[in-house]
Amino acid sequence: MERALLLVLTLVVYLIATPSTSTTSVAPHAQFDHLVVGIRSLDAGIREFAQLTGVTAQIGGKHPGRGTENALASLGGGSYLEIIAPQPDVELSPHDEPMRGLTHLKVIAWVIRVSDVDEAVASLKTAGLATTSPEPGARVTPAGTRLEWRTFGLADRTIATAPFFIEWSSTTKHPSTSAPGGCSLDALTVSDPASERLAAALSALGVATVSVVKGEPGIEAIVRCGSKTTTLK
Repeated sequence: MERALLLVLTLVVYLIATPSTSTTSVAPHAQFDHLVVGIRSLDAGIREFAQLTGVTAQIGGKHPGRGTENALASLGGGSYLEIIAPQPDVELSPHDEPMRGLTHLKVIAWVIRVSDVDEAVASLKTAGLATTSPEPGARVTPAGTRLEWRTFGLADRTIATAPFFIEWSSTTKHPSTSAPGGCSLDALTVSDPASERLAAALSALGVATVSVVKGEPGIEAIVRCGSKTTTLK
């Protein structure tokens, strides 16, 4: 009896210690990273955000080769809001040129953070979603700190309000940790005619904190800062 019990215990220990050979894929860690709101002047954007929320966004820095600059405010939970605007008297890319016509803050993008770009691309591919090639990016803060990242997007252009995806360098301190606090993101709702495809992309990465609805392209964020709540679109 004792010998049989010993054999059973030995088998249990072996099964626990032996790595699984299952090929089941696990989605890489992913979460909402930041909301991007555009305006034609960074100073005007900082003032408007302060009027709406009572929080003054902190200058983040300039984007080399892009012609834009930004200011940031933390949204808590490892996320933040980025106010982006053209640098004065600097040429913009055709993609960013429409910002010159924005007289008020407007949500122009949203971003999902992934722990590993290659794993995220593979997970999306498995879900039937092709991606753009990852591209490196960097900027230097006014304090002289260099931030580095890699980004990619979905290749399916029929998803009008698709996010882009970012992996921060392991040597980079996440911007939310140094941006002014006091705000939180109460809700983020993304509307898109191709909502099923967008929802599939988020599901492939395990992102469940964003509401996706079918409709005309649009992004709506409800931001709470103390006693003030504002809706940005």
